[in-house]
Amino acid sequence: MRKNLLKVLFLFMLFSSAAWAQERVITGRVSSTEDGSALPGVNVVVKGTINGSVTDADGKYSLSVPSSNASLVFSFIGLSTYEVVVGERTVLDVQLALDVTQLSEVVVTALGIPRDAKSLPYANQQVGADKLNMTRANNITDALAGKVAGIQILGQSGAKLGSNSNIRIRGASSLEEQQIGAFGSSVQKGPLFVLDGTPVSSQDINPDDIESTTVLKGPAATAIYGQRGDAGVIMLTSKRAKKNAGMGITLNQSVFAEEVYILPRQQNTYAGGAFSDLQKFTYTADMPVEWKPLDGKYYPDYTDDGSWGPKMVGQEYIPWYAYAPGSKYTGKTASLTPQPNNIRDFYGTGKNSITNLSFTKANDDYNIRVSYTNQTQIGIMPNTGLSKNTFSTQFGVTLS
Repeated sequence: MRKNLLKVLFLFMLFSSAAWAQERVITGRVSSTEDGSALPGVNVVVKGTINGSVTDADGKYSLSVPSSNASLVFSFIGLSTYEVVVGERTVLDVQLALDVTQLSEVVVTALGIPRDAKSLPYANQQVGADKLNMTRANNITDALAGKVAGIQILGQSGAKLGSNSNIRIRGASSLEEQQIGAFGSSVQKGPLFVLDGTPVSSQDINPDDIESTTVLKGPAATAIYGQRGDAGVIMLTSKRAKKNAGMGITLNQSVFAEEVYILPRQQNTYAGGAFSDLQKFTYTADMPVEWKPLDGKYYPDYTDDGSWGPKMVGQEYIPWYAYAPGSKYTGKTASLTPQPNNIRDFYGTGKNSITNLSFTKANDDYNIRVSYTNQTQIGIMPNTGLSKNTFSTQFGVTLS
C-alpha cells in the first residue's frame, strides 16, 4: 500500500513539473518606432487563443505562454500589427510602426503635390475607379452623379447624343459664373477638369481610363488655378500598370437601353388652327395639277399655331402633307381623328454599347498601359446615332 502511494505521488510530481515547464511568463515593453516612447493600451494576444493582456502606462506587459512554439500578436488602432514567435525567450520587447493607410488618406492636390487629407484646409472628396464605374456611364460627368456630396448634376436629354451633363460644385461663386452660350443664351460655367496635372475638356475624358477622382471645393481649394478654377476643380488620375503585376488584359462590356418616360400632356379633342370650322379648298389653274383631286374638299386653317380647330370626329379633311409633290399622299384626303400616341410613337428605344479593352505590363524598370474604348449609341430619335472611339496610353520608365 505504501509502495503504491509513493508511485502515485511520484507521477503527480512528474506531471506538475511538465506542466510548469510548458507554462512560462513572458514580459516585455512595447514602444514606438518613431521616437521610442512607450505605447500604453496595446493588445497582446497569444495567437489562436483568447489568452491576452494589455500594456500599462509604461508600455509594459506580462503574459503566460503555453509553449515555446506560441506566437504573440501585438495590435493597436493606427499601428501596424506585429506577430512574433516566442521561442525560448522570457523577455520580449517590440516596436510598432504607424500604419499610414489607417491614419490618413493621401490626396494629390494642385500641380501634382501629394498632401495628407486631414491636413488640407478645404473640402475635398475622392472617388475610386470601382465606384466611378460601378454603373457604366457615357461620360465623366454622368459617372460622378450621386457619388460626391455637394455637387449638382443636371442631366441632358437622351436625344442629345454626345453631350455631357452640366455640373455645379457647391461653394463656386464668381462674377464670371454665368457665360454666354449659343444664340446668346446664358449657361452655367462648369468646373475645371484636370487630368494628370493638365487642364482638359470633359469631352476628352474616358471614365474607363480613370483611376481616381478628387473634387476640390471652395475658393481655397481652387485658388492655385486662378480664374479658371473659380467654379471648382475636378482632378483626375489616369490608370497605370501596377508595379510587379506582370502582364494583364482586361475586357469590359456594357449594354443598356433607354426610352422616353415622361411627356407633356396633350389635348386630343380639337384640331389645330384658329377656326372651329373646316375651310373649303378651291382649285385654280395656276396650282399644281396634283392638287386637282382636292378641289371642293375641306382643310383646317393653320394660319394660327393653336388648337382652336374643329372637333376631331373622323370627318374627311385635307392633311398638310397632301400638298407635298411626289409623295404617295399627294392629292389624297384623310380622316380627322385623334392621335393620342403620335408623339410617343415618334421616339424609339435608344441603345448604348460600351466596350473597353486594355493591356497592362510592368516590372521594376517600366510600366505601360494601352486602352481602347468603343461607344456605339443609337438615339431615341429616328435616324440618329453616335460612334466614338477612344485610344489612350500611359507609359513610365525608370532611367536610373
